[in-house]
Amino acid sequence: AAKAAGIPVLYYITPQVWAWKAGRLKTMAEVITRAAVILPFEEELLRAHRIDATFVGHPLLDRAQAMPDRAEARRRIGLPEDGEVLALFPGSRPEEIVRHLADFVAVARQLEARRPGLRVVVSVAPTIDLRDAQIPFPMIRSASFDVLRAADVALCKSGTTTLEAAVAGCPCAIVYRTSAISYMIAKRLVKIAHIGLLNIVAGRRVAPEFVQDDFEPVRVADALLPLFAASSPERTAMLAGLGEVRARLGTPGASERVALMASGMVA
Repeated sequence: AAKAAGIPVLYYITPQVWAWKAGRLKTMAEVITRAAVILPFEEELLRAHRIDATFVGHPLLDRAQAMPDRAEARRRIGLPEDGEVLALFPGSRPEEIVRHLADFVAVARQLEARRPGLRVVVSVAPTIDLRDAQIPFPMIRSASFDVLRAADVALCKSGTTTLEAAVAGCPCAIVYRTSAISYMIAKRLVKIAHIGLLNIVAGRRVAPEFVQDDFEPVRVADALLPLFAASSPERTAMLAGLGEVRARLGTPGASERVALMASGMVA
Protein backbone atom coordinates (compact mmCIF):
# COMPACT_ATOMS: atom_id res chain seq x y z
CA ALA A 1 0.00 0.00 0.00
CA ALA A 2 2.79 2.42 0.88
CA LYS A 3 4.70 1.71 -2.33
CA ALA A 4 1.53 2.05 -4.39
CA ALA A 5 0.98 5.44 -2.76
CA GLY A 6 4.43 6.58 -3.83
CA ILE A 7 6.06 6.12 -0.42
CA PRO A 8 9.46 4.39 -0.66
CA VAL A 9 9.65 1.15 1.32
CA LEU A 10 12.99 -0.24 2.53
CA TYR A 11 12.88 -3.76 3.98
CA TYR A 12 15.84 -4.58 6.25
CA ILE A 13 16.44 -8.28 6.98
CA THR A 14 13.95 -9.91 4.66
CA PRO A 15 12.15 -13.16 5.57
CA GLN A 16 13.96 -16.37 4.70
CA VAL A 17 11.54 -17.11 1.88
CA TRP A 18 14.33 -18.87 -0.04
CA ALA A 19 13.98 -21.79 2.37
CA TRP A 20 10.30 -22.58 2.05
CA LYS A 21 8.12 -19.90 0.45
CA ALA A 22 9.77 -18.64 -2.73
CA GLY A 23 6.30 -17.71 -4.00
CA ARG A 24 6.26 -14.79 -1.55
CA LEU A 25 9.02 -13.11 -3.56
CA LYS A 26 6.44 -11.94 -6.10
CA THR A 27 4.42 -10.29 -3.33
CA MET A 28 7.55 -8.71 -1.87
CA ALA A 29 8.41 -7.22 -5.26
CA GLU A 30 5.00 -5.56 -5.34
CA VAL A 31 5.17 -3.95 -1.90
CA ILE A 32 8.80 -2.91 -1.30
CA THR A 33 11.06 -0.45 -3.09
CA ARG A 34 14.42 -1.76 -1.90
CA ALA A 35 15.66 -4.60 0.28
CA ALA A 36 18.73 -4.64 2.53
CA VAL A 37 19.74 -8.28 2.97
CA ILE A 38 22.18 -9.85 5.43
CA LEU A 39 23.03 -13.14 3.74
CA PRO A 40 25.26 -12.98 0.65
CA PHE A 41 23.18 -15.16 -1.68
CA GLU A 42 19.96 -13.25 -0.97
CA GLU A 43 20.95 -10.27 -3.13
CA GLU A 44 21.16 -12.31 -6.35
CA LEU A 45 18.03 -14.31 -5.49
CA LEU A 46 15.89 -11.25 -4.84
CA ARG A 47 17.24 -9.40 -7.86
CA ALA A 48 16.25 -12.37 -10.02
CA HIS A 49 12.68 -11.69 -8.85
CA ARG A 50 12.89 -7.97 -9.70
CA ILE A 51 13.54 -6.80 -6.16
CA ASP A 52 16.17 -4.07 -5.82
CA ALA A 53 18.26 -5.84 -3.17
CA THR A 54 21.62 -4.91 -1.67
CA PHE A 55 23.77 -7.13 0.54
CA VAL A 56 24.81 -4.96 3.49
CA GLY A 57 26.70 -7.54 5.57
CA HIS A 58 25.57 -9.45 8.63
CA PRO A 59 24.96 -7.49 11.87
CA LEU A 60 26.67 -10.28 13.82
CA LEU A 61 29.96 -8.84 12.62
CA ASP A 62 29.32 -5.64 14.58
CA ARG A 63 28.89 -7.64 17.79
CA ALA A 64 31.95 -9.69 16.89
CA GLN A 65 34.21 -6.65 17.04
CA ALA A 66 34.06 -6.90 20.84
CA MET A 67 34.76 -10.65 20.95
CA PRO A 68 37.34 -11.60 23.59
CA ASP A 69 40.26 -13.92 23.01
CA ARG A 70 40.12 -17.42 24.46
CA ALA A 71 41.77 -16.55 27.79
CA GLU A 72 39.54 -13.53 28.41
CA ALA A 73 36.41 -15.43 27.35
CA ARG A 74 37.17 -18.18 29.83
CA ARG A 75 37.82 -15.66 32.57
CA ARG A 76 34.48 -13.98 31.90
CA ILE A 77 32.48 -17.19 32.23
CA GLY A 78 34.50 -18.62 35.10
CA LEU A 79 36.52 -21.33 33.36
CA PRO A 80 40.24 -22.10 33.79
CA GLU A 81 42.54 -21.28 30.88
CA ASP A 82 43.66 -24.88 30.49
CA GLY A 83 41.60 -27.90 29.54
CA GLU A 84 39.04 -28.73 26.89
CA VAL A 85 35.58 -27.16 26.82
CA LEU A 86 32.39 -28.28 25.06
CA ALA A 87 29.62 -25.69 24.65
CA LEU A 88 25.98 -26.69 24.26
CA PHE A 89 23.43 -24.45 22.51
CA PRO A 90 20.12 -26.36 22.75
CA GLY A 91 17.86 -23.55 21.51
CA SER A 92 16.10 -20.35 22.52
CA ARG A 93 12.45 -21.48 22.55
CA PRO A 94 10.78 -23.70 25.16
CA GLU A 95 9.67 -26.27 22.58
CA GLU A 96 13.24 -26.53 21.25
CA ILE A 97 14.56 -27.17 24.74
CA VAL A 98 11.99 -29.92 25.29
CA ARG A 99 13.01 -31.72 22.11
CA HIS A 100 16.76 -31.19 22.36
CA LEU A 101 17.96 -30.94 25.94
CA ALA A 102 18.08 -34.59 27.04
CA ASP A 103 20.04 -35.66 23.99
CA PHE A 104 22.38 -32.66 24.26
CA VAL A 105 23.21 -33.82 27.78
CA ALA A 106 23.63 -37.39 26.50
CA VAL A 107 26.12 -36.22 23.86
CA ALA A 108 28.07 -34.36 26.53
CA ARG A 109 28.14 -37.45 28.76
CA GLN A 110 29.45 -39.53 25.85
CA LEU A 111 32.27 -37.06 25.27
CA GLU A 112 33.10 -36.74 28.98
CA ALA A 113 33.68 -40.50 29.02
CA ARG A 114 36.02 -40.26 26.05
CA ARG A 115 37.82 -37.00 26.92
CA PRO A 116 38.79 -37.11 30.62
CA GLY A 117 38.77 -33.66 32.16
CA LEU A 118 36.35 -32.22 29.58
CA ARG A 119 34.33 -29.28 30.90
CA VAL A 120 30.82 -28.66 29.59
CA VAL A 121 28.90 -25.38 29.64
CA VAL A 122 25.40 -24.59 28.39
CA SER A 123 24.49 -21.31 26.71
CA VAL A 124 20.97 -20.41 27.82
CA ALA A 125 18.77 -17.76 26.24
CA PRO A 126 17.45 -15.16 28.72
CA THR A 127 13.91 -16.19 27.79
CA ILE A 128 14.41 -19.77 28.99
CA ASP A 129 13.80 -20.81 32.60
CA LEU A 130 15.70 -24.00 33.41
CA ARG A 131 16.20 -25.73 36.73
CA ASP A 132 19.60 -27.04 37.75
CA ALA A 133 18.11 -30.54 37.86
CA GLN A 134 17.50 -30.38 34.12
CA ILE A 135 21.07 -29.39 33.26
CA PRO A 136 23.97 -30.95 35.17
CA PHE A 137 26.40 -28.36 33.77
CA PRO A 138 27.07 -24.64 34.38
CA MET A 139 24.61 -22.38 32.56
CA ILE A 140 25.76 -19.14 30.94
CA ARG A 141 23.15 -16.54 29.95
CA SER A 142 23.26 -13.92 27.18
CA ALA A 143 26.93 -14.37 26.29
CA SER A 144 27.01 -16.57 23.21
CA PHE A 145 30.21 -15.11 21.76
CA ASP A 146 32.00 -15.44 25.10
CA VAL A 147 30.94 -19.09 25.30
CA LEU A 148 31.96 -19.85 21.71
CA ARG A 149 35.34 -18.18 22.13
CA ALA A 150 35.94 -20.09 25.35
CA ALA A 151 34.95 -23.45 23.86
CA ASP A 152 37.03 -25.85 21.83
CA VAL A 153 33.94 -27.41 20.23
CA ALA A 154 30.20 -26.61 20.22
CA LEU A 155 26.97 -28.50 19.67
CA CYS A 156 24.41 -26.11 18.19
CA LYS A 157 20.75 -26.22 17.39
CA SER A 158 20.36 -25.01 13.79
CA GLY A 159 19.85 -21.27 13.48
CA THR A 160 21.82 -18.06 13.95
CA THR A 161 24.05 -19.71 16.55
CA THR A 162 25.71 -21.66 13.75
CA LEU A 163 26.74 -18.36 12.13
CA GLU A 164 27.99 -17.14 15.50
CA ALA A 165 30.14 -20.28 15.68
CA ALA A 166 31.58 -19.47 12.26
CA VAL A 167 32.34 -15.88 13.24
CA ALA A 168 33.89 -17.04 16.53
CA GLY A 169 35.91 -19.77 14.80
CA CYS A 170 34.48 -22.57 16.95
CA PRO A 171 34.14 -26.00 15.28
CA CYS A 172 30.69 -27.45 15.76
CA ALA A 173 28.01 -29.95 14.84
CA ILE A 174 24.47 -28.86 13.99
CA VAL A 175 21.32 -30.65 15.13
CA TYR A 176 17.59 -30.13 14.92
CA ARG A 177 14.49 -32.04 15.92
CA THR A 178 10.84 -31.03 15.65
CA SER A 179 7.49 -32.82 15.85
CA ALA A 180 6.89 -35.65 13.39
CA ILE A 181 4.11 -33.79 11.61
CA SER A 182 6.10 -30.55 11.38
CA TYR A 183 9.02 -32.48 9.95
CA MET A 184 6.82 -34.16 7.32
CA ILE A 185 5.44 -30.78 6.25
CA ALA A 186 8.91 -29.20 6.19
CA LYS A 187 10.31 -31.98 4.02
CA ARG A 188 7.67 -31.19 1.41
CA LEU A 189 8.12 -27.41 1.55
CA VAL A 190 11.80 -26.78 2.26
CA LYS A 191 13.86 -26.42 -0.90
CA ILE A 192 17.39 -26.22 0.49
CA ALA A 193 20.06 -28.88 0.89
CA HIS A 194 21.22 -27.91 4.39
CA ILE A 195 19.47 -26.92 7.61
CA GLY A 196 22.30 -25.02 9.32
CA LEU A 197 22.80 -21.38 8.28
CA LEU A 198 26.54 -21.95 8.46
CA ASN A 199 26.30 -24.62 5.75
CA ILE A 200 23.72 -22.69 3.74
CA VAL A 201 26.06 -19.70 3.50
CA ALA A 202 28.99 -21.97 2.66
CA GLY A 203 27.01 -23.75 -0.03
CA ARG A 204 28.37 -27.04 1.23
CA ARG A 205 28.50 -29.12 4.40
CA VAL A 206 31.21 -27.48 6.51
CA ALA A 207 29.73 -28.74 9.80
CA PRO A 208 28.00 -32.12 10.18
CA GLU A 209 24.21 -32.03 10.49
CA PHE A 210 21.94 -34.40 12.40
CA VAL A 211 18.25 -33.86 11.78
CA GLN A 212 15.24 -35.58 13.35
CA ASP A 213 15.89 -39.34 13.72
CA ASP A 214 19.55 -38.89 12.70
CA PHE A 215 20.07 -36.96 15.94
CA GLU A 216 21.44 -39.88 17.96
CA PRO A 217 23.83 -38.98 20.82
CA VAL A 218 26.43 -41.62 19.94
CA ARG A 219 26.59 -40.52 16.30
CA VAL A 220 26.87 -36.86 17.24
CA ALA A 221 29.59 -37.60 19.80
CA ASP A 222 31.49 -39.59 17.17
CA ALA A 223 31.41 -36.57 14.85
CA LEU A 224 32.50 -34.11 17.54
CA LEU A 225 35.30 -36.20 19.00
CA PRO A 226 38.00 -35.54 16.34
CA LEU A 227 37.28 -31.81 16.46
CA PHE A 228 38.97 -31.57 19.87
CA ALA A 229 42.38 -32.58 18.49
CA ALA A 230 44.24 -29.41 17.51
CA SER A 231 45.93 -30.90 14.45
CA SER A 232 43.26 -33.34 13.28
CA PRO A 233 42.25 -33.16 9.60
CA GLU A 234 38.62 -32.70 10.68
CA ARG A 235 39.35 -29.66 12.86
CA THR A 236 41.73 -28.14 10.32
CA ALA A 237 39.21 -28.49 7.50
CA MET A 238 36.37 -27.10 9.58
CA LEU A 239 38.33 -24.08 10.75
CA ALA A 240 39.12 -23.28 7.12
CA GLY A 241 35.43 -23.62 6.23
CA LEU A 242 34.36 -21.41 9.13
CA GLY A 243 36.81 -18.76 7.94
CA GLU A 244 35.25 -18.86 4.47
CA VAL A 245 31.78 -18.38 5.93
CA ARG A 246 32.89 -15.45 8.06
CA ALA A 247 34.43 -13.79 5.00
CA ARG A 248 31.20 -14.24 3.05
CA LEU A 249 29.20 -12.45 5.74
CA GLY A 250 30.81 -9.16 4.71
CA THR A 251 32.28 -6.50 6.98
CA PRO A 252 31.04 -4.64 10.08
CA GLY A 253 28.78 -1.64 9.57
CA ALA A 254 25.54 -3.19 8.29
CA SER A 255 23.31 -0.72 10.13
CA GLU A 256 25.27 2.26 8.82
CA ARG A 257 24.93 0.97 5.27
CA VAL A 258 21.18 0.52 5.73
CA ALA A 259 20.92 4.07 7.08
CA LEU A 260 22.67 5.37 3.98
CA MET A 261 20.26 3.42 1.79
CA ALA A 262 17.31 4.92 3.66
CA SER A 263 18.63 8.47 3.46
CA GLY A 264 19.20 8.04 -0.27
CA MET A 265 15.58 7.04 -0.74
CA VAL A 266 14.18 10.18 0.90
CA ALA A 267 16.64 12.72 -0.44
